[in-house]
Amino acid sequence: MRKLVVALLLASAFPAVALAAPVPQQVVLAVDRQVPIANFMPTRMLSGFHYQSWSYGKGTLRMTFAATAGRTIVWTAAPMSGNCATGMQKSFQLAGNKVWWAGSSGVQRAWRCVFAADGVPIRLVASSTAPTTKLADVGLGRVVASGKRY
Repeated sequence: MRKLVVALLLASAFPAVALAAPVPQQVVLAVDRQVPIANFMPTRMLSGFHYQSWSYGKGTLRMTFAATAGRTIVWTAAPMSGNCATGMQKSFQLAGNKVWWAGSSGVQRAWRCVFAADGVPIRLVASSTAPTTKLADVGLGRVVASGKRY
């Protein structure tokens, strides 16, 4: 009973976080029309970040999410070759998904690999120029772990 009360209190305290999708429905539909095979998008976003824009070109889906103070997270879904773990500095197991992370040249990236509807391997990446003191590595990992094909 105590766990149920705590869960209800948390759900009522954070309803926008629990219910809000990071990508507006009209954008999901537009992406689905133009990127039918590799239309992977995040289903969760970090608090304070909101959808800003998307583009598709040369096989890469790119979405930008912005927050105050000029911080951004860039989501990409692009075809890949080789080993998914190449370049990793850390790895996490998040929401049942293996996620890799690396930071260099002022950019941190978290990624995981999936397969498109036609079997092509796709790398899902969340990246940001925000330092890990402002945006935790595991935060980017959670965004990547939430990615799914619509």
